[in-house]
Amino acid sequence: MKYVACVLFAAGLACAGCSVFSDARNSSSPAARRMMFADSLEQEGLYQQAAVTYAQVATRFPKSGQYPLAVRKAAALFSLSAPTIANDSAAYRWYQAYLGLPLEKSEREHARISVELLSRILSLHAQIVQLYTATDSLSVLTKRQAASVTADARRIQEVEQQLQQAQSELAKIKEIDLRLSKNRPR
Repeated sequence: MKYVACVLFAAGLACAGCSVFSDARNSSSPAARRMMFADSLEQEGLYQQAAVTYAQVATRFPKSGQYPLAVRKAAALFSLSAPTIANDSAAYRWYQAYLGLPLEKSEREHARISVELLSRILSLHAQIVQLYTATDSLSVLTKRQAASVTADARRIQEVEQQLQQAQSELAKIKEIDLRLSKNRPR
């Protein structure tokens, strides 16, 4: 009887020990501790640091029970609209990872819509960058052409002045030639 009681006690102790080291239930696992830290950062309004911490939990502990929540929270916080927090490409990557998890239909649809919207946003960002690049190139080209037009205008003015001087000298030479031709004996 004592033997059976000792075996049951040992089995109970082993089961309790296993549950103590479970990620999902125990805050002493590294993943759970990091998640609690990220949660506290989020509650304090430090969203960027919280997003980075959630991403670290997801990256470091992909087999833990904390992984799905860490991925979802990293994606959600990286997609916040505040300029100092928003990181659309990171949010897109984390939502893609989240879609790879087994999700309920409504949650999957929400994640799919988020991925689609972020994809559009990233595409628009790329187009904006291209437009800025083109605008900068056109601005440089316009400045060069303006400088060239200004230089050409100065050159035209110089040539016009030279032409006026040449016409003036020609008129004087003609006048002198007419006088000389009148004064010549025939």
